[in-house]
Amino acid sequence: MSITLQTSICRFLDHCRVGKRLSPHTLRAYSVDLAAFSAFAGGERFIGTITRDILRDFARALFDDGGLKETTVKRRMAALKVMFHWLERDEVIDLSPFHRLDLTIRLPRRLPRALTADEIRRLLIAVEEEARSGDLQAILLHFAVITLFATGLRVGELTAVCVGDVDASEGTIVVRGKGNRERKVYLPSGHALRTLAAYLRARKKMRPDHDHLLLKGDRNPETAQGLRRALVALAERASIERRVTPHMLRHTAATQLIEAGVDIRFVQKLLGHASIATTQIYTQVSDSSLKATLERANTVERMMRNSKGR
Repeated sequence: MSITLQTSICRFLDHCRVGKRLSPHTLRAYSVDLAAFSAFAGGERFIGTITRDILRDFARALFDDGGLKETTVKRRMAALKVMFHWLERDEVIDLSPFHRLDLTIRLPRRLPRALTADEIRRLLIAVEEEARSGDLQAILLHFAVITLFATGLRVGELTAVCVGDVDASEGTIVVRGKGNRERKVYLPSGHALRTLAAYLRARKKMRPDHDHLLLKGDRNPETAQGLRRALVALAERASIERRVTPHMLRHTAATQLIEAGVDIRFVQKLLGHASIATTQIYTQVSDSSLKATLERANTVERMMRNSKGR
């Protein structure tokens, strides 16, 4: 079968949308990554002419010309690999060019970036003060910040939530994560539940046509990018020097739970990690926690006091 690369991409995305029922967030990511390869290799090129050398050249171009991070390059190559394996199974091509391809992209080992206790305090004070104004956008942002911090949701998961996914009496939200896996998260405190109730009251006054939970002042659904921009601006107003992202709230939620002694399996379930190995990175003690623990212990000073008392 001789079809073009662009046609193959369209068919694969249709399969992901209809056959696999992947989430809109995953579909957008696949679309962006595959569009980048189509622009590089040429969308009118026949799919059967894609070789290992072209894949290697693409990865090299992403690093050298695109200046992309290792995580982005790895994600784009992974999207390609999934598509070509599907094309092979669907008998569009005889063999995936990824077959026995030696192309390892090593990721730098980085600890998750969590907010400090002072940054959390500044952020929460700022967003609560702004919500008291009664402005819908401020109330929405208040609810979003509290929810991201309390549940560790990905920002794309939160913006995809519909009203029917929320049980305000139980304080639960049903979300669909990576791979369209469904899970339930909990708003754990009275404060978080009151924030939800306040947002739902404000939302109800809009008489919205959309079923999406998060709505902007113009009655259109809030987007992940819109929340990212709003959080950056909020952090600036809260006098936080570094750039704050929704994913940092996710990291903060996980770190706080681990340091509070919550079983890692519960944290894995809350975050929607397919593998516990992904969650285990949060078990590494943060520098600040280690420093505080050592200061409390202060074994050297204790030994010196004991020696002087003899």
